[in-house]
Amino acid sequence: MNDVESITRQLFTPVTINRLTLKNRLVLAPMAVLCPEPDGQASDQTIAFLAARARGGVGMIIASGCASQRCADEYGSPLLRFDIEAHVPRLKAVADAVHAHGVPIIAQLTAAFGRMGSPKSPRPLISASAKAVAIPQQALPKGLVVPGGLTLPEPLQASIEQIRELGQACVDAALRAQRAGWDGVEIPAHGSYFLASFLSPWSNWRTDQYGGSAENRARAVVEIVQGIRAQAGPDFPIGLRISCDEPVEGGQSPEQFAQIARLIVDAGVDYVALLDGCSERLDRIFSAHDGGMIQSGAAQTFKQALSVPVLLQGMHDPVNAASAIAGGHGDLVILGRPLLADPAWPRKVQQGRHDAIVVCNRDNHCLHRTLLNLPAQCPLNPGFGNESQRRSHAAPLQRLIVSVREHIMLKLSGSGRFMQLATRLMLRKTK
Repeated sequence: MNDVESITRQLFTPVTINRLTLKNRLVLAPMAVLCPEPDGQASDQTIAFLAARARGGVGMIIASGCASQRCADEYGSPLLRFDIEAHVPRLKAVADAVHAHGVPIIAQLTAAFGRMGSPKSPRPLISASAKAVAIPQQALPKGLVVPGGLTLPEPLQASIEQIRELGQACVDAALRAQRAGWDGVEIPAHGSYFLASFLSPWSNWRTDQYGGSAENRARAVVEIVQGIRAQAGPDFPIGLRISCDEPVEGGQSPEQFAQIARLIVDAGVDYVALLDGCSERLDRIFSAHDGGMIQSGAAQTFKQALSVPVLLQGMHDPVNAASAIAGGHGDLVILGRPLLADPAWPRKVQQGRHDAIVVCNRDNHCLHRTLLNLPAQCPLNPGFGNESQRRSHAAPLQRLIVSVREHIMLKLSGSGRFMQLATRLMLRKTK
């Protein structure tokens, strides 16, 4: 599929999710690049970043956020917070800015980071079971160097009380998003985050009502979906983000994940967004190539199993994105890194100006900076991270000091020996 007309037809045909009609099939992915205020309120930069992507022509925006104090504690830098009532006015300002461009916005509400939480968290990490994340060097994405790989602290097994407390926090956060004028919510149960750890027997060894059978392993997410649906009403869109495969020894298959997804959809979910792989295979999540879940057949497995729209990850090339939809692998395409490099990617595709797209080189400079708790930037798009012109407001000397400090950190983090030492010191402090 190479002709402009066919690509445009596939990607720019409207699609409906619950009560929402999207003008096209292109969705901004949730990413930790929103730069909220230190207390988690939406900043001017948060609003400017999202408005720029809405102006660029996406059909829907999914913005990442926190649903609980625990979630905020488990991350190394500020996240957009939906667990604080006083933040509702600024959340409304975000929704208004995106809606001004005719684009709906969905809040991705993370209960907790679980096995992927920061080793610097002030409280012990919790997960379905006490299983640590271990990422071999060869499974790290391009641009990240940690000789010997990376093993995070082992979490504690979450108590039933903690599971229910975090579940209720997600419900409360969803209702807060609804009051702020957001168009729906997404429950993230992908990678190795807290809710994801329940879905697979590879990471869930529990013998209570949250472990064992597929129904029990889906229960934590099902309860959240049921709680939101009961209080937010039938017309409030709810999405699910889930891994479509677990490419590790003993990992769960696409068919088993699809079975879990079907149970959660039956509880009241309106769309399912797929992630390729798990946190132990970050090279799959931040792939250097298009179409991993298409080639493996995992996306097709979900599409055949589910009655709701399926969102596909990992399509940087508009030709590949259109072909995936035309081939029946999914209904919409999620764009992350491509929209950091070029916010106008959708508009340029619709206009047939493919040669004008600033193409993401997949070097993961943005990811590298995020993992170092530095503001995300893209060498291909100097305007990314400065949509609000906040850098120009800083004093020249301050800008110079920040630039030098960041340069040193990036340089050192490219050294395998330094990263190995830094990782050992970081993990030693958590023991």
